[in-house]
Amino acid sequence: MRGARPTMRAMGGGAMSKKVEGELSAMLDGAQRAGSLLVPETERVRAALRRRMGAGGIVSPERGMYARASWWEGLRPDARALAIMRGLQRLHPGWVFCGVSAALAHGADVSWGLLEKTHVAAPRSSWSVRSDRIAWHAVDCAEDRPVVRSSVRVTPLPRTTLDCMRSLSFREGMVVADHAVAHASGGREELVSYLQARAGRCHGVDRALGTLAWADARAESGGESIARAVMIEQGFMLPDLQAWVPDPLRPGRWFRVDFVWVRADGRVIVGECDGKRKLLDSGLSGGRSVRQVLVDQREREGLITAYDVSVVRFTFEEAACVSELVRKLDLYGVPRLGSPLASTGEAPSIDWPALLRR
Repeated sequence: MRGARPTMRAMGGGAMSKKVEGELSAMLDGAQRAGSLLVPETERVRAALRRRMGAGGIVSPERGMYARASWWEGLRPDARALAIMRGLQRLHPGWVFCGVSAALAHGADVSWGLLEKTHVAAPRSSWSVRSDRIAWHAVDCAEDRPVVRSSVRVTPLPRTTLDCMRSLSFREGMVVADHAVAHASGGREELVSYLQARAGRCHGVDRALGTLAWADARAESGGESIARAVMIEQGFMLPDLQAWVPDPLRPGRWFRVDFVWVRADGRVIVGECDGKRKLLDSGLSGGRSVRQVLVDQREREGLITAYDVSVVRFTFEEAACVSELVRKLDLYGVPRLGSPLASTGEAPSIDWPALLRR
């Protein structure tokens, strides 16, 4: 016996389901292209998304915001933090993000462990949302007008830098300070003037100025900034940054290394800060694939060994651990300040051809 013909209602329900799926897919695609969580505009869409959570491949990382599970799970913590901020901005157009959230939007390579909360600056009277993931901050220097970075409203770079340097550790604050001196329109001078003008009106200015004094625009990653901050705290002789080394196989070509120390006895020590973030960050990899970055890294390692120098390699995690980095620097002979081996003044030029192993 043949099965019963489907009713018009069943046929209509199937067509409606396909239509809803198409609408949801288009909305989710648009949110993904914007690097944002999806904020549904109607209760019908919200209900459809809630029904698809779990087995339907939809997740809700924040209340009222949704994403495909496959997309969300493939994001790095910094991309997730930005996606949440963009979703929150759609829900609350008047919000201004501050602190490490603003630093991330400005492009600073802040540590992922600092991104568990989203930081918002607002008068206490407008602290309307209660959430363990929202960190509210009272406004004490209200003349700073917000700017738009990474598609969200944030405190301007000088204010963001002040907030981070006065609230974070010296090491984490150095990440933001290095980024700020490299990207502020007026460089270090603009930042110093901004901070000095707020002394006595904003707390923590002296602490921020102390961190800013050590900032270096040549740092290219958060790991390098944290490593250098550890060297400062532990009293090591500071290295030259992003030093150029002649390619011993290809005359006229050069490659860069993260750190170079030249001791008073002439010994040269090269330092390289490696790690997964360097492989995954398109800004640091120049758009190269992970495989190509690894190939280039191995080639550079081989070229460095053609010179009679010591090479100390460490990871972001070792730098953040402090003790691991200190042990490696001591092991490879990086001198402490006050040691006869610690050079003073500007780093001397290096006669690289004379250092070739023959």
